Amino acid sequence: MSAINLLRELLKASEKAANIARVCRQNPNLFSLLVQEKEKDESNTRFVHDFKTLADCLIQEMIKHDIAKQFPELRDNIRGEENATFTNTMGESIIVSVTDDPRNTLEALEKILNGDKVSAAALVDEVYRSAEIDMESLELPIDSIPLDNDWSELGIWIDPIDGTAEYIKGEEKLTKFPNIASSGLKCCTVLIGVYETCQGTPILGVINQPFAEKINDQEEFRGEYRSKIFWGLSVGDLQFNNIAPHETDARIAILSPSEQSKYVEFIRNQLKYDVIYSSGAGYKILKIATGEAELFLLSKGTTYKWDTCAPQAILRSMNGDLFDLQDTLINKSVKKISYQDRKVTRNLGGLIAYQNIEKLREFLKL
Repeated sequence: MSAINLLRELLKASEKAANIARVCRQNPNLFSLLVQEKEKDESNTRFVHDFKTLADCLIQEMIKHDIAKQFPELRDNIRGEENATFTNTMGESIIVSVTDDPRNTLEALEKILNGDKVSAAALVDEVYRSAEIDMESLELPIDSIPLDNDWSELGIWIDPIDGTAEYIKGEEKLTKFPNIASSGLKCCTVLIGVYETCQGTPILGVINQPFAEKINDQEEFRGEYRSKIFWGLSVGDLQFNNIAPHETDARIAILSPSEQSKYVEFIRNQLKYDVIYSSGAGYKILKIATGEAELFLLSKGTTYKWDTCAPQAILRSMNGDLFDLQDTLINKSVKKISYQDRKVTRNLGGLIAYQNIEKLREFLKL
């Protein structure tokens, strides 16, 4: 059992996902058909309106299919954010599925898209296309890294497009720090996280930013954008990732725009951080991993396991981690976010993330 073989497949799946996201957003006619409001029991309580798109559903089902095809033992342990049922404008409910037969997927998409065969075919082409990805540039370990667990003892959480609202709006806004976006497509990420089910510990994470860089060659990269991909692997005492630490003189705390004022004031006035606001849980935690921000805090229980599994695995590969905020504050101990209980999908106690655990201990003293 090689962790590198699994990592390679996750990287390929993430880039296929990025291609689908770009194709869906590039075509105005197709994009206008894709947005569907989520049912109330599926929506994030932070937002008055929450959305799922066909891109979300299709990406999730594609990743599940591709990974399960390579690693059949994982099939029943791959879960994602989205309900795979989509309703078209005629009121028909259709299950988005990806199988070995492209014709099945094409038939479902044509129904969802009200008979739009051209758009459906374009999406199917991306689903079954082999992703072109430069593995060498992603700095994978040369040696095989054995896993301590059987495949059946691993679970996978997928967030097909973290930051769906940003994906839909697409309005780009930067903070005063040019490497950190406040909102827009840069905040959108594809998140794939692997955890071991016995202890609930994340061990492997991939984050793909489909809209990281604008380019000119539309045909090659589908939609004027190029991905940026980050990964982290932590198995036993072995830690690997492809992140080059970012050096900054500023002390930056990255928060949600809806964060409670008492936390904002404490972080700004007592801890002396520059406070900036940004969208997308995966994106904000990624900025902690890259070192472009030092502290991420979210006081409300508005994130889910699919939001945090991949970025937490990357943090762990750098000696950082993601913790339950309320439990940490109440008990003055560091309780890590766990994925052991399959029934609990929400991070109810909020979150706090540091790349440097000693910085977290300093925070607790105050």
